[in-house]
Amino acid sequence: MIRRLFRSGLRAVLPALAVGTLVWGGGSAQAAKFTPEKPSIKLGLPVAAVTFLPIYVAKEQKYFEDEGLKVDLLIFRGGTAMVKALIGGSVDIGLTAFAGVSVGIKAGQPLKVFYGGYNMPVFEWWAIPRIKSIKDSRGARYGVSTIGSSTDFLTRYALTSNGINPRTEVKIIQGGASGARLAAMDAGQLDVNIFSSPQKFMSADKGYNRILRQRDLADDYPFHTFFTLESYIAANPNTLKAFLRAQIRGIRKAKSDPAAARAALEKWVKVNPKYTKRTIDDFIDDIHEDGRMPSAKGMKVFFDQGIMSGAYKEQWPESKYLYRGLLDSYQSWKP
Repeated sequence: MIRRLFRSGLRAVLPALAVGTLVWGGGSAQAAKFTPEKPSIKLGLPVAAVTFLPIYVAKEQKYFEDEGLKVDLLIFRGGTAMVKALIGGSVDIGLTAFAGVSVGIKAGQPLKVFYGGYNMPVFEWWAIPRIKSIKDSRGARYGVSTIGSSTDFLTRYALTSNGINPRTEVKIIQGGASGARLAAMDAGQLDVNIFSSPQKFMSADKGYNRILRQRDLADDYPFHTFFTLESYIAANPNTLKAFLRAQIRGIRKAKSDPAAARAALEKWVKVNPKYTKRTIDDFIDDIHEDGRMPSAKGMKVFFDQGIMSGAYKEQWPESKYLYRGLLDSYQSWKP
């Protein structure tokens, strides 16, 4: 009798334990849904930027391990070097500006974007006190990171959209990283700079004027995209699903747990705690876990600025740069 009761009770308890293992979300444990073909991934990032926050959170919370993956973050000194490393085989998956991926595709490399979602129009243009609006900036010295970069293209597009010829009516200067360009503005060497967080908040604190937002040009933009070789997509479908499940959990955690988000950002990017919350609030709502690409207008603005700069002759069809398989099947594999 006792034995029968034990067996009966055990049959009742085991399913409950199994369900508990699958849905327990209080810690980092969560059963992997897919068995990765390649459990070790080298993930390339162009720089240690604040906008990669969900990746940092996923690392800190061990979400990649939960999905059966070992993910090593490789941080480069720019997107071009990282794209080259992926083409050469020392990086498996990259997360960078779509502009960087498109350079490789244009060169004939078999690359495809396989997920988006990082569609934040985070840039703003900040000017010294005497310049009150972009219309006042004729003759000004504009700082960009490097000539030919996305900050350069965006600046030229913003000027042209506001009736200012970027070739003849302003001077565009290659000034390096945001911190260096802000220091150059403090020293009187630059008049206007294109900044994202936290430098735009630092500019406000210094009394500089915001004269334009990227959001004034379009509500979204292909700021970061996940990409890899076409052969990697074909050979590792479960690896990519497991990887994306972990980073989606990173997005959810970053949005639902501000303390965890701040801790991850301050560890990986060394952001001044004074600016951490404002920095996160500035972009977190523009990250979408379903991986959507920007709107038609956002993509048009991207290609228009590239056409203006000579990078493209026309807007590309989606099939040239995007693999839609994971986007279209999101509901079937999401965590």
